[in-house]
Amino acid sequence: MNLGEVFAEPLVGLDSKDRALEGIQTPARAIGAVKIGVTAQFLEHADEYHRNYLNVDYWRFLLERAFQETGGMRDPSLIIDIGSGSGNSVIPLADRFPDANIVATDISPQLLAILRDFLSKRDDAKNSEGGEGRFALVCVDAAEANYLPGVADLAVGAAILHHILEPAKVLASCHRALKPGGWAIFFEPFEAGNAIVRMSYEHILARASASETQTDAMRLLQRMVADYTVRQRPKSDPVFLGLDDKWMFTRTYFERIRNEQGWAELVIYALNVCPTMLRNQAEVHLKLGAQLPPSALPDWAWTIIDETDAAISDDLRREWAQEAAVMFRKS
Repeated sequence: MNLGEVFAEPLVGLDSKDRALEGIQTPARAIGAVKIGVTAQFLEHADEYHRNYLNVDYWRFLLERAFQETGGMRDPSLIIDIGSGSGNSVIPLADRFPDANIVATDISPQLLAILRDFLSKRDDAKNSEGGEGRFALVCVDAAEANYLPGVADLAVGAAILHHILEPAKVLASCHRALKPGGWAIFFEPFEAGNAIVRMSYEHILARASASETQTDAMRLLQRMVADYTVRQRPKSDPVFLGLDDKWMFTRTYFERIRNEQGWAELVIYALNVCPTMLRNQAEVHLKLGAQLPPSALPDWAWTIIDETDAAISDDLRREWAQEAAVMFRKS
């Protein structure tokens, strides 16, 4: 793959600075630049992040549903994957489209190195002549990526926009990079559904005894409520420079971007709609946030969560998504 036909600026190899980053390219202007708004979770602690969040089968499932929602998207010849990390979306894309070239991008060279090592073991890592094959790894800030116009058929971001200070810039770069009719597909948290989660946690914390509030599970709920509250501040607040998760989105936000940037179509649909959405989310928070089992919360707290779940219709779950697919089509 010739990256000179994808990027509108020269790229250089990161191995000139660190041999452990061999095979990873970056814009020449990015050498030595400070990574603004990116925390150690994605850099120095990349191995831990990889262990906690790699779930290829889940993302394979989400992507397949998204492709169905496009109503007959043509097989892409070039895919730009945004915020690739260690491969949650790259690996399913590579399997689903065996003839496509894939440019995996991320601001973290450490995560890209993990992905590089995995891809190198695939049979399709090299072409039949032993050349570079169909995968390329580029360390770049998604909001600053400078693609050539009309080079890609598909852009994918698996839970990336909410980590970025200015997600509209990422969507604008996708609009530039895509060919006419191309799709940009993202999966993101939404404010409406997470507001219900926050209120459920606030209800639990209000009922907890003094001793219960000192448990690891209740401390986690306290942190989650504080996180939700902070993320509702104006994004100009400097606090977001030190946060991993910066956004919870609304349909109105993405509709405004569609109109401003001239996208032809916007499709948004809720993920994981089921009668136990709040319970499922709470279990994920306990596991990923504090490595705790469901039993860490008392039975009465689960009763509050289950009663709230039971009070919400499936239609409302679809309207008040906790997480949703966001799909833009270029005209």
